[in-house]
Amino acid sequence: MKSFISNFSDLSLDVHGVRLPDFSIEDKYRKKFKVSKDKDNHFFLRCLSYAGFEEKIKEGKIDPKDAEKYTKRAKHELEIIFDLGFVDYMLLVWDVINFCKESDIPTGLGRGSAAGSLILFLIGVTGIDPIRHELFFERFISKIRAKKKVVDGITYLDGSLMCDVDLDICYYKRSAVLEFLESKFKGRTAKILTLNTLSGKLLMKECGKVVYDKNETEMNMVSSMIPKVFGKVSDIEDAYEEVDEFKEWCDTNPKAYKIALKLRDLIKNKGVHPSGVLLSYGLLEDSCPTELSSDKNPVSSFDMNWASLSNVKLDILGLRSVSVVDEACKQIGIELANIDIESPEIYRHLQNLKSPHGLFQIEADTNFKVCQKVKPKDLQELSAVLALARPGALAYVDQYANYTNTGTYDVIHPFFEDILSSTGGVCLYQEQMMKMANKVGFTLDEAEILRRIVGKKKIKEVRQWKKKIREKVKENRLSSEWMGYKGADDVGDVLWSVLEDSANYSFNKSHSIAYAALSAATIFLKFNHPKEFFLSLLKMTRYEPDPINEISRIEKELSNFGMKLLPPHIVKSEMDFSIEGNNIRFGLLSIKGISDKSIEKLSNFKNAYSNKFEIFQGAKESGLGIGILCALIQAGALEGFKVSRSKIVYEAQLWNLLKDREKIYAMKLGESLHYDLVNVVVKLSSFQDDKGKPVIKESRMNTIKKHSKAYKAIYSQNKKSESFANWWYEKSLLGYTHNRSLIDIFSEKRADLRTIRQISELPERVSVIFVCYVNDKPYKGKSRKGSDYLRLEVGDETGITKVMVFNEKLNKCKNDNNGVYPQKDSIIVVKGTTVDDAVFADIIAVQNNKVFTKLSDLKDGVEIEEIV
Repeated sequence: MKSFISNFSDLSLDVHGVRLPDFSIEDKYRKKFKVSKDKDNHFFLRCLSYAGFEEKIKEGKIDPKDAEKYTKRAKHELEIIFDLGFVDYMLLVWDVINFCKESDIPTGLGRGSAAGSLILFLIGVTGIDPIRHELFFERFISKIRAKKKVVDGITYLDGSLMCDVDLDICYYKRSAVLEFLESKFKGRTAKILTLNTLSGKLLMKECGKVVYDKNETEMNMVSSMIPKVFGKVSDIEDAYEEVDEFKEWCDTNPKAYKIALKLRDLIKNKGVHPSGVLLSYGLLEDSCPTELSSDKNPVSSFDMNWASLSNVKLDILGLRSVSVVDEACKQIGIELANIDIESPEIYRHLQNLKSPHGLFQIEADTNFKVCQKVKPKDLQELSAVLALARPGALAYVDQYANYTNTGTYDVIHPFFEDILSSTGGVCLYQEQMMKMANKVGFTLDEAEILRRIVGKKKIKEVRQWKKKIREKVKENRLSSEWMGYKGADDVGDVLWSVLEDSANYSFNKSHSIAYAALSAATIFLKFNHPKEFFLSLLKMTRYEPDPINEISRIEKELSNFGMKLLPPHIVKSEMDFSIEGNNIRFGLLSIKGISDKSIEKLSNFKNAYSNKFEIFQGAKESGLGIGILCALIQAGALEGFKVSRSKIVYEAQLWNLLKDREKIYAMKLGESLHYDLVNVVVKLSSFQDDKGKPVIKESRMNTIKKHSKAYKAIYSQNKKSESFANWWYEKSLLGYTHNRSLIDIFSEKRADLRTIRQISELPERVSVIFVCYVNDKPYKGKSRKGSDYLRLEVGDETGITKVMVFNEKLNKCKNDNNGVYPQKDSIIVVKGTTVDDAVFADIIAVQNNKVFTKLSDLKDGVEIEEIV
């Protein structure tokens, strides 16, 4: 052991904190802002801020009458930034955003507490005016909380208490920003390691299955008993104490519970932080060990909490909505900064909103429901929607909605009415908590400390602050009786009560306002420029986790704006989605199975062909694979022939099996046999060449038959229902159908079917029958009352809805469908009753219509023989 240890030398890491990377100002920027080389970075930041201030006045974004207010706040912020040693950090962030602007890389309007900084607004890092929206710099940087120390003349910052600016960047171009940082700080950047731990829910599931051989269904039920409190899953020990049903199961199966307790919080696996980047003063390996990720890029061996103690952390987030907004603005010829997010016209569209897709933040199901209740009439109310649509805060939605809809609310205390009146008496924002503490007599810095202590429930410090509040109220003579509020509760008690309650749900207003502003921009674009907006959304689908599903959702909204998604067409379609008249044409590269690598080949193939054989040969000569050709045919991009798509696909596969000599003769016979390749091949077996020999000998014919057998089997299956096969092709490859709808196909059997749109317009408790497809993976759960249920998200060409199945009907649903529940992509006929925004099903019948699109769909050789 000693000899092994002796191979290692002592390691001493003098880690005093974060030393910011050197930031040297390029000459072109010194020249631009008239800053000589003898001036330091603090002076440069001041000049940047002043230039931004003048620009904002010129643009009309700051009223000259308020100039004194802005200059006073700017000086205050600059002093604190300098005193705390944050100058280079602010310039580093400015440098990243400036690179984006110069490189035509769109950025967001801001996120997090950084939107509370006037300096960041003036230098263009954020797009939100903190003074106009009553946002606090102290929420971003607290002079009391932040710490620095100087060792040997070098300033070190406390990494755990540093300010943090998160940047929203165009989703497409985020990699360019990372490359910029890597080139500028060579050897001093890395991605950040994440450590994923074993959660209580997972442990209970796995321990139950391993220790007691329990089945998946039972363990899903057990793990669902562990509650969520304010969005956070409870610890299993807390669940044991608080949930009788969970305790009963654990007492019956004690080993599973005890083992789960021992394994809690052990590291399950490691990953890479999706947006975090580390920057160091010197070589990163001198302050933090690194390793290589799966894509061979350096990543820290410490997780974020440890790595950021000695290095700067930047969050560079790729945000899809930033890309969508920028693309739409470019199409229209406007800039995001010129959209008037305060315009009442924007919020008129939210009074009876039915089409939320693509609206940043609002499109999420919970946010959409809150929005429908609140009906926001301005940016402040939209910001409140985003703050309310979160665990904990959801309990106050009705109270706030009552305020926005009627203008009435309950006053908590007259002393705080001016602070809480704008949110209907709800302390919705952390900034309101700070204002309340400030009004009692604490500084905003102290108020920020108080907010953090109460939020983190540090019991010892909480007691001290409770005492401080009492003393401050007494010192400033703020008792309710002294102020003339007869019968009102004590001001200190009210403040403390609000602090304790709202710590579990209050939100950062800086973030909420910034995101509401971006949300307002998407509302403006969607309802004022729908063509350009939907085009941008459709172009983004290629970067979504499930592009086909996303296209499906977008297409369903187009009819609300008098638009159509035109089918792909080999000549009319561009590679990406494009505007065609008042509609949008499907892009060839968004057909499932066609990749970016095919661009050149597709471009070569984009010609007008007079017959099928020319199409087949043109694809071959363009280097287009048979899989891509078949996808084009099945999607309807080569529509116009009088035979089925299934038959053309079969023929394309058959053509691919022919030799060049055989194809030449096929071309000659094509017209006389109506370009039916099957008949042509049969004819060629008896057709003689110039030497009197058959073009296709018997042995060669047997080879062709052998290799084409599987393709013939697929065709034989799919031709049983041509209309359904075409529907299936389109739905699978495009995400929507342009030929026929499900109701068209199934109405031949049942005349009483309705569409989902028709169902959504019906009152409650109406019996309905409709045909649909299962849009997502089914979810099986247990209600609070202990009832088993199955939830399906289903759709048709007109919309999306939920189907719920309860209790004994669950077994019937399973038994009626060969012992399994409907799965994703199943076609089902539902009979049930409308309730709220769902259908409670009595009967679900899975349709066994089968369409094969590839060889793997054929189970085995026996099935091929049977079909043939």
